[in-house]
Amino acid sequence: MIYSYKTPVGTFVIKPQINNPNYFGLWVGDECYGSYANAQTAASDVFSHVTGYYVWDVAIHLETSENLADWNAS
Repeated sequence: MIYSYKTPVGTFVIKPQINNPNYFGLWVGDECYGSYANAQTAASDVFSHVTGYYVWDVAIHLETSENLADWNAS
């Protein structure tokens, strides 16, 4: 399953890693900002603004949902 969430500063994508499909990568564009044991933990980091993507992490006035059911899934 691949999840995406569009924000004013970019679209976050959570998808299985190619080299280890049991882990999920958190992507914005062509850059991976973290590896997670599950997609929910990645969504929680986006919600908490602790992704490593500086533009997002400092934009605490912008909000997302921590609930993966609110993300676009494909």
